Amino acid sequence: MNNRKPERLIVIGAGVVGTTTALALAERGLQVTLVERNAEAADETSQANGGGITPAHSEPWNAPGLLGKLVRNLGRADAPYRLSPLAVPGMGLWGLRFLSNMRRERFLNNARNNIRLGLYSLECLRRWRERYGMEYRQTLSGSMQVYFSRELLAESVQFRRELLEEAAAIEPIGVDEVIAREPALAPVRRDLAGAIAFPEHESGDARQFSILAAGQAEKLGARLMFGTSVQSIRVDGDRLRSVVTDQGEIAADACVIAAGPASTKLARPLGIRLPIYPVRGYSATFEIERSEALPTLPMLDTASRFVTLRLGEHGLRIAGLADFAGHTRRILPRRVESLLAGARRLLPELAEELVAERAQLWAGLRPVTPDGPPLLGETRVPGVFVNAGHGPMGWTMACGSAELVAAQVMGEPPAIALEGFEPHR
Repeated sequence: MNNRKPERLIVIGAGVVGTTTALALAERGLQVTLVERNAEAADETSQANGGGITPAHSEPWNAPGLLGKLVRNLGRADAPYRLSPLAVPGMGLWGLRFLSNMRRERFLNNARNNIRLGLYSLECLRRWRERYGMEYRQTLSGSMQVYFSRELLAESVQFRRELLEEAAAIEPIGVDEVIAREPALAPVRRDLAGAIAFPEHESGDARQFSILAAGQAEKLGARLMFGTSVQSIRVDGDRLRSVVTDQGEIAADACVIAAGPASTKLARPLGIRLPIYPVRGYSATFEIERSEALPTLPMLDTASRFVTLRLGEHGLRIAGLADFAGHTRRILPRRVESLLAGARRLLPELAEELVAERAQLWAGLRPVTPDGPPLLGETRVPGVFVNAGHGPMGWTMACGSAELVAAQVMGEPPAIALEGFEPHR
């Protein structure tokens, strides 16, 4: 951008990434308009995600060896990662780049970029939470990765230490300590090999946080336009002119595309190629009367790749799985049953209650880049910025991404290096 600071700023998308972006910009005194096609904030991918704020394990999905797993699991309903053969032709160049970034050196570099962004984002979240007194059913006592194989646990501890390079704390703990920290696992004590505890991690309701962030932005002067669909972004010459919606045209000096998987379609007419592919995930949220039986810590079951999250006194969310199946949010009963079967094995005392008929089911599309890190900052079209492509880590990275993009809009120096997050990389 030129040296002139923008005054009128439009943020497209009101998920956790878009609402935090609006808040970061409103704090800087801009005239912010937040445009969202749904009736309220966080009505799509941020609505019922896994809830973990987990920077220490925010590495990309395309770890070395994933391709073999995808091929072996073709057609399996219980596979953590599942590739639909019908979706393969639509992956094109994105799919080739996804595969090329499985090389160990590239994977480690991309993972470390995600981790440093996640750690910075956690700092930003904590500042906002204190500044505005935000309550979003949060848990601040860390998280655990639970293991049922001693060999896999030892390998994971070694890998995690290599990856983190002491950037974040981890604690390998034995079975007795696992049960002491999470009594809900006592019924599966004999099966456990141990866990890795992450004391700095947090969790919470991303939807509730998004609603609070949007509300706080509005208090600072932002205009919220829900139920408003963006039709196009208009450019005059080589500069942004306005955003055209079904409610009229909105003049703007700058805009931030923060619409998750829909960002690609919005940017394409401008000649901006955003390499984002939608990967479907699932969750099931329960209200459990027997609150004493609920787990208190967020946990990742490493065998089946799902997370458990307590929300408030009676809420329990089970989330996970990854379907490479294109732009469909269809909820597949077989996949839901696979998710809940794993949860029943982990939490057998709740087995009778963890059934689909008692759950609020959800499927969302995570916006995944081929290398893993999100796309942050100004595009090749002056005045058009992007904040998208966070994959399954939108909640973990949202606040930091918002601050980085807002700083770039204002011409401020970034708090952390932006290398690895460029939209045109």
